[in-house]
Amino acid sequence: MSFPHDDPAWATTAEFLRGRLGAADRLIAPDPFRWAIPRSGRLTRVRGAKPSEFEWIVTHKGELAGVARDFLAALPDQAVPVFANDVFVVWTTTAPADLPDLSEVDHVRAFHANLAALPPEAPRAGPDGRVTAVPLPAEPPDAPRPVPLPRPAASPRRRDAAPRPWSTGAGLPGTARERAFQEELDRLIEDSLGPAEGEAVLDIGCGAGRLTDAMQRAASVTGIDTDADALMRARTRHAALPRFRFLPMDAARLGFAEASFDTALMVDSLETFAEPERALAEAARVLGRGGRLMVTATNRESLPWRAMRRLALPLPGRGWSVTELTATLRAAGLHVFRADGLLLSPGWSLPGVGGAMGPLEEDPEFVEAARLLGRRAGPEYALAFSLVARKE
Repeated sequence: MSFPHDDPAWATTAEFLRGRLGAADRLIAPDPFRWAIPRSGRLTRVRGAKPSEFEWIVTHKGELAGVARDFLAALPDQAVPVFANDVFVVWTTTAPADLPDLSEVDHVRAFHANLAALPPEAPRAGPDGRVTAVPLPAEPPDAPRPVPLPRPAASPRRRDAAPRPWSTGAGLPGTARERAFQEELDRLIEDSLGPAEGEAVLDIGCGAGRLTDAMQRAASVTGIDTDADALMRARTRHAALPRFRFLPMDAARLGFAEASFDTALMVDSLETFAEPERALAEAARVLGRGGRLMVTATNRESLPWRAMRRLALPLPGRGWSVTELTATLRAAGLHVFRADGLLLSPGWSLPGVGGAMGPLEEDPEFVEAARLLGRRAGPEYALAFSLVARKE
């Protein structure tokens, strides 16, 4: 899934950063923030760096084990915590005068407790290639215990491709436009597939299982993904619903027999797959005759991307055209019978425009206009599109 805008801890942290980041500020944060703030660096890749090298550092209190221990240990000496909630602590090395030092609040104390309770750091290789154990002091009898954290309702999957057509250098995508995109996805699922009553449904690239909420009347819903953390969240979310199951599996190598499902979804996931064509063929294989597949993709022929090509500007990813994806589905034995556009606002993709449009990022009128324009422009010009195909 995408950045969990509907989780208050994630959304308020992103909102705080958007209001504080300067044009030249360097930010590192947990990986999902790259989809809300594209210039964010990855906190898990800071080995050898110092906190003082960045203006802003975002730490997730429940995911400290993946961050270099020496970096975390240096944080209190080189940065000041200025924002904190149940999940995150935001640190700054610039210490703005209007932001108080939150070192003594409970949320920051929880950070220190979780850091102190981490298991020993794994040995790592030195410059000569030899693995050296990292010495750690013995744990005292009164060592603090880790503080349990709430899990977000939906958490992004790890992905190497930008999950949104507007995740470029054009600006900082806001939570309102992201919410509009997800609401459009939900609407199209309902309009295109209905309640799937009595059907066996497969969600390919399910992430944390958010899309299965639209399938409550299905006989069974199976979600597959390669992200173990996202699958764990999906299982927790649907623990009381035995009809839902979530399995670790490669989309290009589905472990199901032919004709195992009535309906399949590949929503907001196609561009994350290393072998998208094979994943589409596998989806067709496991569908029964007459079965339906709904797939979404970034539109390579959208109005903003056409403008970027005309101006000889670099494109943010591969994307798909409606013609190309339709032909790929046709080759897999699927016939497209419905196509829809998803959002259209040239300023969200064109380099150099995002800064000027920054004040409109969260403006309800402009976000709603982008939603309606996407519907009216259709799959030929919208930023993304949805296709629904039937197995012949």
